[in-house]
Amino acid sequence: MRWKIVLVNGGIVLVLALVTFFLLRTSLSSVVADPREQKGELVRAIHAAEARLTLDSLQTERWLARHAASPEVKNVFEAGTASARSDSATSKANELRDLAVASGDFSRMAPSLVLFVDAEGHGVGRNGSELMRGDDVGSVYPGLSASLKSGNTGSAFWVNQQRGEQLLASYAPVHDSSGEIVGVLVVGTPLNDGRLTRTSEVTSGRSLALVMGAGDKPIAIGGKKLKGFDSEEVSGAVASAKKGTLSHVTMAIEGYLFAAAPLNGFDGAVLVGSAPASKVASVDALLWPVFAVGLLGFFLVFTAGTMLGNYISKPISEIEEGLLLIMNGQQDLRFDLEHDELGGLTSQINGLLNNILGVPENQDEGGAG
Repeated sequence: MRWKIVLVNGGIVLVLALVTFFLLRTSLSSVVADPREQKGELVRAIHAAEARLTLDSLQTERWLARHAASPEVKNVFEAGTASARSDSATSKANELRDLAVASGDFSRMAPSLVLFVDAEGHGVGRNGSELMRGDDVGSVYPGLSASLKSGNTGSAFWVNQQRGEQLLASYAPVHDSSGEIVGVLVVGTPLNDGRLTRTSEVTSGRSLALVMGAGDKPIAIGGKKLKGFDSEEVSGAVASAKKGTLSHVTMAIEGYLFAAAPLNGFDGAVLVGSAPASKVASVDALLWPVFAVGLLGFFLVFTAGTMLGNYISKPISEIEEGLLLIMNGQQDLRFDLEHDELGGLTSQINGLLNNILGVPENQDEGGAG
């Protein structure tokens, strides 16, 4: 009997566990892997990163505009000879770089370049070395030339493999005492994996990649490094983004979804974001506690079924043995069983035996069990 109780009730528990698992699996699959929600999250991640990069550039421009208006910076362009201007520019650039490192405006992104450019777009002097003196910087980076003409501050990505430059450059015009533009002060902060990782950390936490120029390969990757950034599908999305269109990769690549969008204010730059296709690694792994609870339930059924079976089967076995003894000639044997369910039955059996054997009730002695 005990095994029937265990098997029936255990089977019910296991069936309920399986039904619960598959119902939850079906329901959760649409929640944790909703493509529309994941795509929306990707768009928000890209826009948040774009806003952070824009904020960084605006903070740098504000810092530059303040220093570009100082007499010390204006004096650099007023030196008598080209050599004197270059030496003065390098000296002042080193000083400004030290001030920038100590400033909180750059949020752990210390400038690697501080450059003075004259009104013709040629480099006057930079920090740390005599490089870029006389270089036609304005022709290489049109945004700087536009700033010289308009008198407005600006920012752009400076990515030039030949010159070894990969910077987020900001610039502010320098005016002489009469208000004429005599040059531009430039500050460049690193545009690398560390920059994008920091941007990811303070925005969405999603992995980011920055693509510049004619190629479709990232020049910087921030966050978790994913092989999917190098896939043909992502390259196609980057190509679409370069045309000014937000583009999604419709199929998950190695468990991740991707989107690419042009960076407003940074001509030719595309930002790629990635997010897990599912909010959990595996729905089945998430629901394993259902089976754990089912096994626990089966164990409890087994334990309770064994105890209940013993509670019922043991007195029944005693009754069977007693009846067998009576049938074999021990007619004075009567049952004395204390049991909530079977105690009344043994009393009736005793009364039946007395009637059959003609024994008066007051002579009912002896017992079994």
